[in-house]
Amino acid sequence: MHEHMRGQVALAVCVTILCIGGLTLVGLYAAPTQSGEIAPLFSDGSSTALEAQIIRVIVTATPAEDNPLALATPTPLPPCAVLRTPTRNPVRTPTPISVIVGSQIREFVFYQGAATYVRKDAFAPLLLSKLPRPANDNGRGLHWFPTTFQNRAVVDRFVPELVAMHIRWVVVLQGMNDWDLVANDYLIEQLQAVGIMPIVRIVRQVGEMDYRRLGWIVARYRERGVRYFQVFNEPNFDEEWGTEAAHTPEQFATYWAKAAEVVAANGGLPGFAPMAPRLDDSDVVFFTSALQELQRAGRYDLLNLMWIGVHNYGGMTANGFWRYRRYEAAVKQILGASLPIIATEGGLETASATADSIKSMYGFVEREREPYLLAFAPWLIGNGVGGGHDPIWESAAWFVGTLDRVQPRQVVEQVK
Repeated sequence: MHEHMRGQVALAVCVTILCIGGLTLVGLYAAPTQSGEIAPLFSDGSSTALEAQIIRVIVTATPAEDNPLALATPTPLPPCAVLRTPTRNPVRTPTPISVIVGSQIREFVFYQGAATYVRKDAFAPLLLSKLPRPANDNGRGLHWFPTTFQNRAVVDRFVPELVAMHIRWVVVLQGMNDWDLVANDYLIEQLQAVGIMPIVRIVRQVGEMDYRRLGWIVARYRERGVRYFQVFNEPNFDEEWGTEAAHTPEQFATYWAKAAEVVAANGGLPGFAPMAPRLDDSDVVFFTSALQELQRAGRYDLLNLMWIGVHNYGGMTANGFWRYRRYEAAVKQILGASLPIIATEGGLETASATADSIKSMYGFVEREREPYLLAFAPWLIGNGVGGGHDPIWESAAWFVGTLDRVQPRQVVEQVK
């Protein structure tokens, strides 16, 4: 009898140990919400991340509506941009992040902060006066390095340079590969510590993407104070596409809207990709058609939250620095009111050429810019000195040399 009882006790102990082990393994990957949903613990372990609100993004298997192409694919025109922009990357499929997905419907679950609620039935954009801005905002911006990672020594060396140049906005490249996911943590921390507003540019060619991964990136940096996220880059430039689908404004608007939904759902303000400037104005035509497609589809939920990215390369001329006014005019014609604009690249072809105009450019944005122009961030703080490997960008770099012997170009002195 005693031996039988001892056997039962031993069996119970073994079952208990196995249950505890199983629960521990589940706990490593997911935690149930109050509603019984399972949410991935993709966080830094802080109480803020664990206590964050859960949001569910429904992703349908088919488009909301069929839309025949409104415009025929135009005959390719010779490139007229003053300067090409980065991220000519081969198409890569990101390694999926493990996430618990509902069995009844296709759903993605992300951590996020408080949601921003806007009208979905009419154009009622956020007030320009209510948009997030840095303290002591002067409109001065600058594009960070053309790579998705810099080590701490680079960040510690160049963030003080930003402060010395009175820069208040900085465009940062954010990759979507495994090694990129948390690469900007330290940089974002340091920028926020000195009162600089980060603009995170998602490095991805136009096309479908891993939306779960995008949501995780936005949620992570939204929790760290980032509000502005640029989705895609220069869609009127064929090399920026990662799909064989027709490179039309309508197709771009479709891809952008799917990604922008995820950005908005996770608390970010989605940026409409800047066009590559063209002397024949085909960039403005492409932009206008894409914006009209969003309006035609009734995507006021996105139109009310979005901002417009612009590349205004060139000197102080209507087709150079002031090119952003062409885009604002198109927005007003289509929607009847302004949307916020951020010039995420600009300047002239080289840092030396930019030096001749930079004082006038920054002087204008400090004292005379229109309310809808939030910032002007010319290209480029540095390249090789911060780990950049493509020599094509070296002539535009404001700082050159090596990390232990940094050499500022004349443009830096002009800015200071």
